[in-house]
Amino acid sequence: MKYLIKNRLVKRALSLSFIGMLATATSCNVLDKKPLDAISDDAVFNDPVFLQNYVYNVYNGIKPPWAPGTGGYDALTDIAVNQPETHERSAGIRNYLEGNLTADNVSDLAATPSGPLWDFEYGFIRKANVFFENIESSTIAADKLDPMKGEVHFLRAWMYFELMRTYGGVPIIKNSFQLNAESFDVPRNTFDECAQFVLSEVDNAIGFLNGVPVNTGKISKAAALAFKARVLLYLASPLNNPNNDQAKWKAAETATKAVFDLGFTLHPEYAALFKKPLKTDETIFGKSFTPATRIPGWGYNYDFWPSGFDAQQRLVPTQNFVNMFQLTNGEYPYMPDGVTVNAASGYDPQKPEKNRDPRFYDSVIYPGAGPLNIIDGSKSTQRLYEYWEDANPNADNAPPYINPNKVDPKNGQNLFDFGRDSKTYWVKGLTPFHWRVQTGYTFKKTDDFAGPRASFDNDYNQVVVFMRLTEFYLNYAEIQMALGNEAVAREYINKVRKRSSVNMPDIKSTGVALVRDYRNERAIELHLEDSRFFDLMRWKAAPGNVDIAVRGLTKVTMDWSAAKPGDQLGKLTYTYGVIPEAEVRKPWKGDHYYLFPIPNTEIRKSNGALKQNPGY
Repeated sequence: MKYLIKNRLVKRALSLSFIGMLATATSCNVLDKKPLDAISDDAVFNDPVFLQNYVYNVYNGIKPPWAPGTGGYDALTDIAVNQPETHERSAGIRNYLEGNLTADNVSDLAATPSGPLWDFEYGFIRKANVFFENIESSTIAADKLDPMKGEVHFLRAWMYFELMRTYGGVPIIKNSFQLNAESFDVPRNTFDECAQFVLSEVDNAIGFLNGVPVNTGKISKAAALAFKARVLLYLASPLNNPNNDQAKWKAAETATKAVFDLGFTLHPEYAALFKKPLKTDETIFGKSFTPATRIPGWGYNYDFWPSGFDAQQRLVPTQNFVNMFQLTNGEYPYMPDGVTVNAASGYDPQKPEKNRDPRFYDSVIYPGAGPLNIIDGSKSTQRLYEYWEDANPNADNAPPYINPNKVDPKNGQNLFDFGRDSKTYWVKGLTPFHWRVQTGYTFKKTDDFAGPRASFDNDYNQVVVFMRLTEFYLNYAEIQMALGNEAVAREYINKVRKRSSVNMPDIKSTGVALVRDYRNERAIELHLEDSRFFDLMRWKAAPGNVDIAVRGLTKVTMDWSAAKPGDQLGKLTYTYGVIPEAEVRKPWKGDHYYLFPIPNTEIRKSNGALKQNPGY
């Protein structure tokens, strides 16, 4: 069978922004080769430039970590809540949290910016299969062809793993027949069969990439070794290892040790990991963007920017997430119930920002945070979070609610703004350009305050990190806990806490407390990195985490009566509680919810060959 690589496909390949992938000269060479509306498979699979660009197109099969909507699946967990007015996947999120997920509505949740996850991944798996079918007779020299083989083996493994952790066992397809045919009569392989296929693909990738120079942003042998270690951790986890087979944990241990031997180190600054350029001392595999290839829509800034002037603000942190950040003395601010203050910590709920884990200030924007460099349209200034959140004083606050200083001497702007007051004005319809911030907090990790809120032309400094050394330190701690080596587990958790910009006290806990400390550390370190939801699933730890009420700041007021000239803040008073407007999370539906149902459209296309996951 012959395949035509159409103009649209090649252009998409050329637009990829993995750092170091496509030099200008390479792009020009491709454009000069042949008309792009009809390039035969012979031209593509026998020309190293054409073929490399075909491979770059297959990179698009890596589901972005923000999919299915802003924040990935973090809105299904205890650390984040979606804001239904703005979140593009609110219906799917509600279906899951309310226990109404079905095989007919799952595609609203198991989704990507390009469509349902099942179709998306199998579409790119087909591209990988086309590659392998056509290179059998390729005349490209081995030194150029073998690294591309390694990349595509890795990508096919990655895409199957994405399907596995979402649905369980799926059909293993190694040929390129069209998936949109009227029937797709292929049964599911078992989860273990899929796991063995993925591991064999990764081993193939490791072999073909051995000795290939590392090109930042491209798949490397190091990325393949790290991915193998991640897969083996999933296979050893309770969801996939119900009998706690220690051999699976030992296999994960060996693979993770191999990652440590690669020579990566922790980058000194936590916040810098998510800004250009990719921090290759710690980042094993990541992606950067240009104005032409940025995150879909307006990008991270538009989705996470502190609310105002029609920024989407689609996802916000919960109080539960905020409470995960310890004080600098190593104590949690609250007891495990999330309501009772931990007296031993010295925490004051009316001074919640005082003496917190330094990662708190890099991760959460809270009332009084700042000053932040806010650039929007003609406005560009250093402002506290309150100034940005509400452009109007809230008359429902008890007076005095207006700053007697009136004007900020730095920028001439009125100083009567205040954080969560925009909720009242939104409800009253007085400020249509201000979205509500349900919990009173916003995420900071992904924001680029050096650039504007939204611009198609700005070269934002954000990057996406798919794998970094920190994850594997934490993975290794989890493995050691499973193997009964708590001292080693603490050692690796404390390595993460000793990053120079963090420098938190060592944890010394054991048993159940150690498990809490580990999972807490993982949540704050890896939030918004497509980790928390799948961690809770593989641990079978959803009850008490997924199905809890959403808590946050229910009221914040500011008293200016004691303000002195030049003060930018009055005295803040915080009230905490359950957020009534947040979605109601129903009790955990049961173990079948640890996997999503296969879409009924696929069941029907298979003429019954595909069997549905139990419980759906």
